[in-house]
Amino acid sequence: MENPFFSVRFRGYDRAQVDRAVARIRTATEAGAPPHPDSLTNMGFQLTLRGYDTGEVDEYFAEVARTLRGG
Repeated sequence: MENPFFSVRFRGYDRAQVDRAVARIRTATEAGAPPHPDSLTNMGFQLTLRGYDTGEVDEYFAEVARTLRGG
């Protein structure tokens, strides 16, 4: 799983929350216990000033979920 790059916007998802979620998914996947794909939808990130682009983050997690489903 590659390190994603997300643009920073005036208002977006909390960067620390997103970074922690990406790290948790990577660690679990590398340990052979990937998360269930459905758990990657609606992650509940807080909106904040100078946060990650919400569309990019949502698409990243949707793509990870598709990959975990084998698609």
